[in-house]
Amino acid sequence: MREGTLITYKSGVAVGRERFRDDGAVLVSEIHLGSSALTVTLTRAPRRVRLDSGGGDGAGGTSVERDVSAGTIVLENGSWEAYAVAASQFPDAASPVAVDVLIPSLGAIVGGTIAVRAREGGRRVEVVIQGLQIEVDLDATGSVVAARVPAQGVEVLPEGAPAPAPEAPRAPPPGVIEEAFEETREGVTLRGDLWLPASAVGKVPVVILLAGSGPTDRDANSSLGLRTDAYRLVAEALAVRGIASLRYDKRGVGKSGRDFDPATTVLDDFAADALAVVIRLRADPRFSTLALLGHSEGGLLALMIAERAAPDVVLLVAAAGRPLSVVLREQLAQRLDPRAMVDVDRLLAAVRCGAPPDPIPAPLAPLFAPTVRAFLRSALALDPLPLLRAAKARVAIVQGAFDAQVTPVDARLLAEARPDATLTLLPTMNHVLKEEASAAMPQASYSDPTRPLAPGLGDILAAALR
Repeated sequence: MREGTLITYKSGVAVGRERFRDDGAVLVSEIHLGSSALTVTLTRAPRRVRLDSGGGDGAGGTSVERDVSAGTIVLENGSWEAYAVAASQFPDAASPVAVDVLIPSLGAIVGGTIAVRAREGGRRVEVVIQGLQIEVDLDATGSVVAARVPAQGVEVLPEGAPAPAPEAPRAPPPGVIEEAFEETREGVTLRGDLWLPASAVGKVPVVILLAGSGPTDRDANSSLGLRTDAYRLVAEALAVRGIASLRYDKRGVGKSGRDFDPATTVLDDFAADALAVVIRLRADPRFSTLALLGHSEGGLLALMIAERAAPDVVLLVAAAGRPLSVVLREQLAQRLDPRAMVDVDRLLAAVRCGAPPDPIPAPLAPLFAPTVRAFLRSALALDPLPLLRAAKARVAIVQGAFDAQVTPVDARLLAEARPDATLTLLPTMNHVLKEEASAAMPQASYSDPTRPLAPGLGDILAAALR
């Protein structure tokens, strides 16, 4: 029997743990990653995987099972001991071998490669999934002793091992003065970076960046694999044009507080956090005008607080012009067959009326997990257009033609609701504000922070703010 606990660190901070037991026939991994809890049971013969959310027995959550075909490896986010099982399936793969990778929580099979090479004291497993490289070290008994996902700043070590050194803070670009920012609301501390142009004389405009959905941090990166630095690049572009900016981590993300219950958190909580940040900066005498730059879901937050926050400018960048229920269904219909969409409609209807949406098919389990249902319900029916019409601020709308998540249709709906708004369509910009060759997914800029912003975006934002 092999058993133990592996700790997942991101940028030197513990963000998850896996407690595992492996008797040679069955591997059971209890995973806590961020606010989610999953139990993954991987049976070797017959090859089968079971995923329980909300508890090992499925109580209070959901359970799904499926057979695993030969040549397929099972890898769940935060389940590192499963790489030892994968290595035992391909012990002679000294060079990368093509494999199918089943991700149970997504119910999805994606393409990848695996290589298993000897190293001192054991073996190293190298897996590449859609361009993302994962390295896992095994000891002589086959247990995981370390793992790394370099592109995500993730390291994994056994419980009790010295934690990796925290990632050194990144210095601001030349010509920028950086100040740490903190604001506490209802016991949750929001942390971020205030960037001031070093060359500024007198009062300067300030922009508050409101991040998109999910665990997206102040730089537009996330624990789910998003690595873009898009918000950091926007802040730099504004600073060189004489405009200050504030980027902050949402509650439960990055370095901001986690002392709250995700299962009861709704969109209004994030809006109230944003309003507290606005009030704080409104009182700062260094700033002249104040603007809200809402990206994607952040655009909806900007509109939710616009009346109370009274910003001078609202910048909607890649923001939806329709309720989430419409946009979400459209996005899912692009990758699911009509039979699966019947389940989507049933689940959305259940969430809207507050009913349990069970049973939940495996591919839809993360979207309708118990920890996000209250939030999803609060966001589904909210229509951005009445909020936009009521906003007293000057409005600018910026949209990329190669955005695979929010389309120019949304931008035009926003513009029609506010005829006095400026609308700019950037022909090659995608959803993460980078240049791409088409709207087809996947797009390389979602995992490449070195790519610059789409051409012209900095000038367009600065012009709108002035």
